[in-house]
Amino acid sequence: MLDDELNENVNEEQTRVTGAENILLYGVPGVGKSHTIQRDYCNDEKRIERVVFHPDYTYSDFVGQILPRVEDGQLKYVFTPGPFTKMLSKAWSDPEREYYLIIEEINRGNAPAIFGEIFQLLDRKTIDNPKYDASEFGESEYGITNYDVADIVYNDSEHEVRIPSNMWVLATMNTADQNVFTLDTAFQRRWNMHHIRNDVMAAKHARQKIEGTDIEWGAFATIINEMVVDINADMASSEDKRLGAYFVKSNELVSAKFPEKVLKYMWDDAFKMDKEAVFDDRFRSLEEVIETYESTEEDKLRAVLRTDVYAKMLNAMGRKTEE
Repeated sequence: MLDDELNENVNEEQTRVTGAENILLYGVPGVGKSHTIQRDYCNDEKRIERVVFHPDYTYSDFVGQILPRVEDGQLKYVFTPGPFTKMLSKAWSDPEREYYLIIEEINRGNAPAIFGEIFQLLDRKTIDNPKYDASEFGESEYGITNYDVADIVYNDSEHEVRIPSNMWVLATMNTADQNVFTLDTAFQRRWNMHHIRNDVMAAKHARQKIEGTDIEWGAFATIINEMVVDINADMASSEDKRLGAYFVKSNELVSAKFPEKVLKYMWDDAFKMDKEAVFDDRFRSLEEVIETYESTEEDKLRAVLRTDVYAKMLNAMGRKTEE
């Protein structure tokens, strides 16, 4: 009990870091959202709690739940904290450092249901509100009552729960999947939205040739992305079907992996309604495309793509070389 009191006193005496925010990074699949978090925010695993939302993920998984536990030979039911509560406790106990709760694929789970009353804590005190002192910027504007969480974080079940000013909440969202679970306006407004630019030619492997062909990954993705936008111009969110700079990694440009990942995506999704716009019109199934790609001893992409599409990729490589 004495240690708890000492910790409480330390928290009150130390200057807490301020300015934490809720940031939602979004973009096409493979654009590098998780990499951006690691590069621009934090790569210290000791100050990170990472979770991935999915359709079966629940409030109890996220915040915590009562679970059976054997203590001193007796079965007891104890509150077991989830990622949110764990990170809240770490951030509260260490006011001089920033902590990060990272939610991957936030729209692949029912986010409002998963957050529950925690949703209220996402409103933060900001510099544009004169009633708050600079020492409060980043803290939850409104507190909530949650006895279990308060007991874990503050050692006091009656304590009002708030996100401290040194705890960031970062989330990622693939725009191509934005209709899996729609994030309503009330939920989105509590986040600072940050679009991750899809700069294909900035990828480290942009100039690497796709195995079995003369075409480089950067040129391939650039032309395909231009076609996705042009061909699907009349369809809502057509740009979300583009290939991200890191849709495939360097080791996935080999002939054993590339067709199953990239050509399959193009056939089943990006050009689902107009396959002949990119593939040679002799193909009637994805199976034919992949078998031809894998078996040909000549240029593999030339064997499956339309001649004019392949020529555009060669020209794109010429443009990049000249630059």
